[in-house]
Amino acid sequence: MDQENDQSEFSEALGFPEEKSNVESKGAEPDQEVEEKTEQNDANTNQSDSEPETTAPEAEEKKESEGKSDNESFLSTSSTQIPSRTFIASSLQADLSGKPPVTNLASSLIEARQTESSSRFQAKNESQQSAINSGSDSVKKTFQNIKSTIGHMSPELLGTEPIDWDFWSRVAENYDAVVQEDPELLLQMVARGIPKEFRGIIWQLVAKSKNLQLEELYLQMKNEASVHEKAIKRDLTRTSFFTNVDAVKKADELFNVIKAYSLFDPDVGYTQGMVFIAVPLVMNMSEAECFSLLVTLMKDYGLRDLFCPEMQGLHLLLHQFDRVLESQSPALFNHLIRQGVKSSMYASQWFLTFFSYKFPLDVVLRIFDMVITQGIEVILQLAINLMLQNEENLLLLKFDHLLEFLKLNLFNVYVSDDFVESPEKETRRFSLLGRKQQGNPKNYYKLDAFVTDALSVKIIPADLTRYKQEFESLCEKDAARLHDIERLKVENGSLRHEIKEVESQYYKLSQSHIKVVQQLVDIKMRLPDMRNDVEETRSTVNELQTDIKALEEKLKSNPQGLSEDTETRIQELLAENAKETERFSNLEEKMSQLTIENNKLTAELKQSHGQKWFW
Repeated sequence: MDQENDQSEFSEALGFPEEKSNVESKGAEPDQEVEEKTEQNDANTNQSDSEPETTAPEAEEKKESEGKSDNESFLSTSSTQIPSRTFIASSLQADLSGKPPVTNLASSLIEARQTESSSRFQAKNESQQSAINSGSDSVKKTFQNIKSTIGHMSPELLGTEPIDWDFWSRVAENYDAVVQEDPELLLQMVARGIPKEFRGIIWQLVAKSKNLQLEELYLQMKNEASVHEKAIKRDLTRTSFFTNVDAVKKADELFNVIKAYSLFDPDVGYTQGMVFIAVPLVMNMSEAECFSLLVTLMKDYGLRDLFCPEMQGLHLLLHQFDRVLESQSPALFNHLIRQGVKSSMYASQWFLTFFSYKFPLDVVLRIFDMVITQGIEVILQLAINLMLQNEENLLLLKFDHLLEFLKLNLFNVYVSDDFVESPEKETRRFSLLGRKQQGNPKNYYKLDAFVTDALSVKIIPADLTRYKQEFESLCEKDAARLHDIERLKVENGSLRHEIKEVESQYYKLSQSHIKVVQQLVDIKMRLPDMRNDVEETRSTVNELQTDIKALEEKLKSNPQGLSEDTETRIQELLAENAKETERFSNLEEKMSQLTIENNKLTAELKQSHGQKWFW
């Protein structure tokens, strides 16, 4: 009874401001973050649930082999020794990031969840199984103590609905047997709500989360510092935790649990959405048990994939939601597609918070009853049911009004008749983490109708497995496409480098070409002058030779008659002739060299004009 009083008072004190009711993940609203990441999905393959379950002898062999290989895991330490922190990283890699065990196909979500839970338990080593069995025995004793204490009391005295102690005793004693023998009755009883007197006990037994080793590890980690402490405190102090003295203890426990998980799983760390998941847990069990159940939900139920940076689990649920909606209501699905409304625009909060951002605590606890017994896939039933119940109105709306209706008015179909006439109350938004509002009625929503209608939506685990395989195939194609893009980027960078080198070579050749052209121009300009000089020299030589011949003839005709001056003149002319002849020879040689150089440069110029470049 004290626990229930704490719950009722804490539920009133717990809350984020109304304008902050949308879940933020890593500092951004989920819908916005999902939109940014939808086109960047990476392949994250998980093992199919369609393979046969391991037989008993095989399970024994598997346990022995895993017991040898997992000796360094923190979960394989004895229950009397606090595990070493040095093994947390390897344990996270082995347990949190591993593929789920093989499970048989089931006809219902509750059977599929139980089969997978049993398979995961069988896949653990002997030390881990022993720790879980010891924890389960402890929880069962607590249930028997509660039963012996209040089991004989009348419902009027307890202030609750009548409790079927015989049935819930069967569930507490052997949940797996109840699922196999009477799943329909179990589903009906869970739909009515697990009694609050032992709700936390049933949760731990169903999830097989009671683990003494994890609790010992929690007691160690709760006292350690985390880089996320500031963010956690900031989010919690934005609520009204510390304005209610009775809620301070639970608020401290919530802080410790979330901080410890941020240390336990550093790859996920902390996101604000974890608060929505941890609050119902911390209000129904001790903080150490809450931590163990949170780890189990994250690891075995797949919640971890919702909060990882890639948010692969959220994208998978959105894909399954689209496919189930398409099969249940093709008209509504096609209408949303035509209007450009994607499920990530309105449904992300549903899966990240289990509708905690919208509903009051009593509704959220009923949803958690379903999630723990049937898996997070049951949120698909709740979501599809809301869409089907509002199908008639949704088909009439266009994009803007359609999106607004999906975000704000979709839940009004389950507002109790007593409140429908008040527009203010009809659109009121309840939030598990909303600020305290005076006079919030517990019966504002028709909770039983909401749960019953949701369970009537037929979702077959085999279909979800097929949709999951489709999603993984799409992720693989996206990953291959991204790989091709990265490869092409590398090749493009290499080609750009080659282009730069070719451009550098071309620049050097261009400079050389300019020099050659300039030299050719100079030669062509000097060549005419040299030709003129040659002609003038040739003419002078000819004149001198003529004069020499004339003098020689004159000398022959009168050898004795030459004067001394004439003899001197002849010697001068001979010297000048020799000089001019030598000059003429030099000019001819130089002209010949210039002609050869001119021809060579002309050939190079023609060759450079005819050369083809890379581009």
